[in-house]
Amino acid sequence: MLRLPTKGFSRSINVHNSRLDVACDWLEGSVLFAEDRISTTDVIDVLIEEQMYDDQDFASEFVDNIWSELKRREKLLGSGSPFVIASAKIKRKYSWNEAIAHSFCLIVSLLPYYPKLAEQFGNDYTEQGELFELLTKESLEKQFSGWIIFSTGWTRTNAKKIGNIVQEVSDRLGEIKGDWEQWINSDANEAGLDLLCYRPFFDKRVGIPVYLLQCASGQDWSKKQHTPNIDLWEKLVLFAAKPQKAFAIPYVVLDYDFRKYCNLVRGMFLDRYRILTPTNDNINWISQTLNSKITKWLKPRISKLKSIVN
Repeated sequence: MLRLPTKGFSRSINVHNSRLDVACDWLEGSVLFAEDRISTTDVIDVLIEEQMYDDQDFASEFVDNIWSELKRREKLLGSGSPFVIASAKIKRKYSWNEAIAHSFCLIVSLLPYYPKLAEQFGNDYTEQGELFELLTKESLEKQFSGWIIFSTGWTRTNAKKIGNIVQEVSDRLGEIKGDWEQWINSDANEAGLDLLCYRPFFDKRVGIPVYLLQCASGQDWSKKQHTPNIDLWEKLVLFAAKPQKAFAIPYVVLDYDFRKYCNLVRGMFLDRYRILTPTNDNINWISQTLNSKITKWLKPRISKLKSIVN
């Protein structure tokens, strides 16, 4: 098993003080990257040995919660889940390189809880963000038949400025460009807009379903929930009908928090398991080009993570 993360787990005596989402990601990572099967007894033993718990029955209660959440995750992915949950075991079904999209989201989620490991890869998360944006784009293209998913965001190889993006959005939607210079600096990048998602009608007129989507792969994603700002974008582009907002993250939001975050985002909220929905139909749903890019990014990180096993 992977060593317990140094963040997200806390000693628990009368109250469970460890984060359920972190514990579940740790177990997913352990079975996907280290062991091919893990039992509830194995997990309880680690929690006791690492002095997270003194009482075995109390530790068992927390492990029961972990198993319930993992069963929910398995159900969301259907036959494409890379793990199988039995009553007292979690077993690997696919190797990490057979479930590249899942492995990517999981590593992005796990590394912040191993800060000494994460710092070995530096503080530039540009490539991670670009890969997540591409992953989100391909996911939506699989799920939203007939929709056009257009990448507007700034990248290292395509350093667009806001004026160009406003023009592109206006042209694609057949909308009128606003006096954008009045509302935003000309040297700004994408103003929080990474993906433009729209469903045109045959007549190519305005008044169509439009989502303005932000992809946030950093651990501080909750600070970006206000982006893209729809009020601002309605000044940059004079939409005939109000566009909707969307927000995507590679992390898992527990069921009891999901409704809260939908309300905070004030739009369509895509967490890890919504991004991975195409897995239900085909475990290898991402393009070969993106598969290769993500694999190259993953290999050194998985190698480092596997070096810290119990």
